[in-house]
Amino acid sequence: MWYKLDIIKLGFQLLPPILRSKVLVALLKAMLRGIRDLYNRFYSYRSHVLNRLNITAGVQYIEKILNDAFFLSEHQIYIVSADQRVQTVLHFKSEGLTPVYVSGNPPLYVRAYDDVPKQPSFIVYVPSFLCTSINAAEDKYGGHNLTTILNLLNHYKPAGRSFRIEIYEYE
Repeated sequence: MWYKLDIIKLGFQLLPPILRSKVLVALLKAMLRGIRDLYNRFYSYRSHVLNRLNITAGVQYIEKILNDAFFLSEHQIYIVSADQRVQTVLHFKSEGLTPVYVSGNPPLYVRAYDDVPKQPSFIVYVPSFLCTSINAAEDKYGGHNLTTILNLLNHYKPAGRSFRIEIYEYE
């Protein structure tokens, strides 16, 4: 439980009544101003951290944090699940499933993680007034908004999920 503490009022109450003249109270306020500013900065940082901790990896929360980052009120940034293709999986002979033979395609040798073709788990649709290109060098805004979006997505997306950013014309 946290209480909002008034440092100036606390200093005034801790001052003995015999020393509560206008000059000493003004001097006390001047001396405690730095502590009060430090406490207020700490309190605002605490509320900012609590807001960040309230965001989970759910789609609605990721959409909320992206729209709040750019002060968008009509949810112009939205997320859609990508089409998941059915992948061939291995199975035992005892399961009685017919074997799948892949013909005509060269074998895929996986040497590193980047060799595997990746499908995005979800697609983030961004309006064109925030960024005009996925490439930061070609972006009209210098890639600042795109970098903010990428940083937020990488921070809040679930582990093991990938995403793709699509830019659409907003009217």
